[in-house]
Amino acid sequence: MKKILKYLLIIPLFISLCGCEAFMEALELQEEGTSENPNSDNYRPRFVIGVFSIVQYPRASNLERQISTPDGNGVWINTNQNFSSKYLKDCRVIARPGDPDVCDLQFRLSRMGKIQWQMLYGAHRGEPVVLVVDSRYAGKFVPELPDEGNLEWITVRVGIDAYTAKGIAKFAKKNYTYYNPDTKSWFSI
Repeated sequence: MKKILKYLLIIPLFISLCGCEAFMEALELQEEGTSENPNSDNYRPRFVIGVFSIVQYPRASNLERQISTPDGNGVWINTNQNFSSKYLKDCRVIARPGDPDVCDLQFRLSRMGKIQWQMLYGAHRGEPVVLVVDSRYAGKFVPELPDEGNLEWITVRVGIDAYTAKGIAKFAKKNYTYYNPDTKSWFSI
């Protein structure tokens, strides 16, 4: 009983000293047998993104699904992805001025990703879409085209928490490598 009490006193101290973000990372246990190398057969992608269309009038078809939002309500989405981590070569986090806990993202897209993004922008001009991270709702945003001065990066003004944003940025390159393997490895013996 004394040991349990001792640990219950240590946990709040650990959280306050390390900060919430470090505690969340410490809790993110790596499964046994997984690899950090995206070229390995044991790699498990994390912070995988998907961008989905919002369904205004759900008909409960097989292509529509409701996902929960943090406010307790749900949003209906079309389960066909408009964009995914497969096209995301790199990611940067942009903290919002005045509130560093709310972040936007910048995506560096592959060649095919740029085409996918243009189609997303054309289909949803001025309308919000949903960003899903690891099958969970992350936020809504309106797709934008890249700035004329910086054609390499797309800004996504989604306003998500810093932990999720940093996770997406951390694993973007590895997930891209995982979803787009080098074709030379297909024929190696």
